[in-house]
Order: sequence, then C-alpha cells, then structure tokens
Amino acid sequence: MDDGRMSDEPRRGGPGSCFTCGEPGHYSRDCPLKHGRGRGFPGPGRGGFGGRGPPGPFAPFERNGGMDRGPPMMDMGGPMMMDMGGRMDGFGGGPMGPPMMRDEGPDGMLGRGDHGPPIMHQSLPGPPMQGGGRGRGRRGGYPEPSRMDGNGLAFGFDAGPPEGGPSRGGRRPGRGGRGSRGSLATGPSRGEQNDYCQHFVDTGARPQNFLRDVHLVDRYEEYPKMRELIHRKDSLVAQRATPAYFMQADLRDLKLDVQTFGTKFDIILIDPPWEEYARRAPGIDIATWTWQEIMKLEVEAITDTPSFLFLWCGSAEGLDAGRHCLKKWGFRRCEDICWIKSNAQAAHKVAVRQDAFAVLQHTKEHCLMGIKGTVRRNQDSHVIHSNVDTDIIVAEEFPFGSTRKPDEMYSVIEHFCLGRRRLELFGEDHNIRPGWVTVGSSLVGSNFNPQAYGMHFADANGRPYMSSGGRIPKGAPVLVGSTEEIEELRPKSPPPGGDRNQS
Repeated sequence: MDDGRMSDEPRRGGPGSCFTCGEPGHYSRDCPLKHGRGRGFPGPGRGGFGGRGPPGPFAPFERNGGMDRGPPMMDMGGPMMMDMGGRMDGFGGGPMGPPMMRDEGPDGMLGRGDHGPPIMHQSLPGPPMQGGGRGRGRRGGYPEPSRMDGNGLAFGFDAGPPEGGPSRGGRRPGRGGRGSRGSLATGPSRGEQNDYCQHFVDTGARPQNFLRDVHLVDRYEEYPKMRELIHRKDSLVAQRATPAYFMQADLRDLKLDVQTFGTKFDIILIDPPWEEYARRAPGIDIATWTWQEIMKLEVEAITDTPSFLFLWCGSAEGLDAGRHCLKKWGFRRCEDICWIKSNAQAAHKVAVRQDAFAVLQHTKEHCLMGIKGTVRRNQDSHVIHSNVDTDIIVAEEFPFGSTRKPDEMYSVIEHFCLGRRRLELFGEDHNIRPGWVTVGSSLVGSNFNPQAYGMHFADANGRPYMSSGGRIPKGAPVLVGSTEEIEELRPKSPPPGGDRNQS
C-alpha cells in the first residue's frame, strides 16, 4: 500500500472531514449516515439502520487510485461498533474472510494478511467480543461469522437474516443447540455479553444454574487439603452421632422442656411454616403459622448455654419476624446463611413460583443463625470450628409446593458446631437423620425415648449430662471432639491483638 497516497486523504475527524464516515464536505453532526441517508443504509437512528438492519450485502467496492473505498468500518462517534458481516468478497463470509482490526500479529499488521487499508480502532469499554481469530489482541477484533449467532452487530443487534434463514424474530441456530436462545447447559447464546439476565428472561434458567462446583462431591477437587478436612470431619461426626430419633407431635400442643426430651440441646434447627410458603404455592394446602405463633414456642427452655439456633425465615416477612423470634428465645443473630435456588431441572416453571406480593424475582431463602452465650473462636475450638464452610448454599429448588430445604445445611451445622445434642422442629420424614432428634406433626411415627436419649451423653459414672452452666469443658460427653489431623488442616482464626502482624 502506498503510504504517500494515504497521507493525501482527509484524516477522519480532521479539518473539513466528517468524524463519522471520514468523507470531506460536512461535519459529524450533519453526516447522512446519522439521518438514514447515503450508502444504502435506510432507516432512522445512529448509524442509519432501520428496524430490520441493513438491506443486504453492500455494493462492490470501487477502486479509487488503488485504495478501497467501501462502506464505513465503524461509527467512531458512538458507543457501538458495527460488524462488517456482509457477504461481499473480502468482508464477512467471502473468500478473503472477515477484516481484522489493525493489530500486529503473526500474519502481519492486519492479523490475516493485507485485505485492504488498515482500519483505525478505537477501544470500547465492556467485555471482549467473541471470535476475532488470531488478529484479536488486547485491542479486540471482529467476531468470526461462525461465532456471531446470527447477529449482525457485535453487541447483539440484529443485522438482517442469514442466508436461507428466517427474518428477524425467527429462530436461528445458536451455540446451545436451541436456536438463538442457546441451551440450559451452555448458557446464553450472546456470549459476547455474558448476559445471563436476558437469558433468564428468554428461557427461565436462573443465572446461578451456571455456577461451577456447587455440589459437595466435586467442590473441593482442586483443594486437596480442604477435601481431606471435610472427609475427616464427616467421618468423625458419623462415628459420634446418636441414632436417628423422631417424634410425631403437634408443636402447638407439645410442651418444650427438659422433661419432654430428657436433656437440653446444643443445636436447634427450625423450619417453621411461614405464611409466605402458602402464598408462593397457590392451590396447594399448606398449614401455616403466623410469626406471633412461632415466637410463642418455648425454645429458650430447651437450649443450653452456649448453644446455636438456625431459623429458616424465607425471603419475605420472616426476615424481620425471625429476628424478633431470636431475641425472644434468648439468641443474638450472628450470621445469615443464604440458599441460592437453581432451577436447571424445571426452568420453564419459574413464573408460577413467585409470591404475589413480591416486586422482584425471588430465587433465594435465608436462614438466620443465632448464638446463646459467649463463644470465642480462638479459645473455644473444642466447641466450634470456624471458617470451614461459607454462608452460601447453591442447590436445586424442590418441586412446586415443597418447603424442603437443601441437605447441605446439615453439613454446614455439623462442621461448625461440635455439640452432639441436635434437635429439629417442624421436621418431615426426609429430615430424619442420624445424630438428630426430629419433631413434627407429619412424621410417620415416633421412636423417641427421653431416658434412652439422655444416656448417650452420660459421663463415666453413668450420669446423664444436663447443663454446662455457661461454658462446656473440654472432653465433655456432649462434644464431637477432634483429632490432631483435623486441627492441623482446619482454618485457624488470627491471633488477637498485634500478634497477627508479627513474623
């Protein structure tokens, strides 16, 4: 290319030339491209595209003294960059392939050989575009035609139907094998934007469906020490667990006291039937309690000091009412565990699962964690093991009308709290679990005996353990205990005071 002849051309944006199209004789504000005139680009709007995009392939290039003069490469005055995905030779699907940005690469200044004059590039904000081939560097590049998903513009606008395909609004092949909307397995077809919110609108698949390594079986595959810690803790908890006990009883009538259970508890898990559960499942009969009725439960009479309480409170009025319940029962809130609900198995049913009073799409539930008494992380490692799990659970939502919660909640509790006396209220058959006492009105029956249960926590003299008096001693029979290997692997709290900065 003759560099001397290029220097004779008016510089884009220079004196006497348009900053948008580079032509002399007018300024950018008067450019015919902005008003739908010139170069065969009908329609209103910036760039001149109408509601259906450009009418088709551009006219063949005309040679002007050895320099190509074709359609504009981009609108330098606006936020969008136009993809030259037309079907003439040298641009978008022709023998010469798509043009590349001016970027030094293995094949020369233009990345794939000299296909025409160099195109000046203005970096645009936002995520990099898909495609671009070998010419794509830190400045980006044009998307490959095979990666465009039928879009004519690099940022998702429709630039007309593909060859032999339907017009705009029809179904076009996408990356996920489900047309332009993609598939639930591969995520959104608009890969250049990673627009999972629009993908949710199109398909009902929630963004959290595409999080990786959310299951316990594969979460720690790349973290061998953490995997070993979880394995050892689970083994120890299983060895020290009591048999699964359950009691069929209506909690409106059951008196919660030491005489009923034979002992106090270190951990209580409560999943009350909030009124929210009935609102989000219309047509299904769910016996609900008001939050005032839930607060009347005498939980404080059966909890030792120290102890921990986990209260599922939904995503509506329970967020405030649950805090009142904790305060009445003698607990202070210390954590908030959040269940992020995925719906990969039932994405098309998402619309019928919304609370009638909700203003946003509810895809999570909260579990408030309260503590009674005083526990210090760096001094009471025989009572709690901090920092083992996170406060986020990502799990599939259960069928319509179900109030079941993810089983991972039990793992979070058992990893953190080293007490063996565990009670669950408002339980169902699927909640029956070794190491726990489950109480609920819908259980199949009862096998609980307070005297037999209390003997699991007897001391060396055969006397049942009743209460700690505010501080559980090391080696108490109500504790799971630990091992040297677990203590070596588990995360430690930083030392107090200025010791944390000392080498």
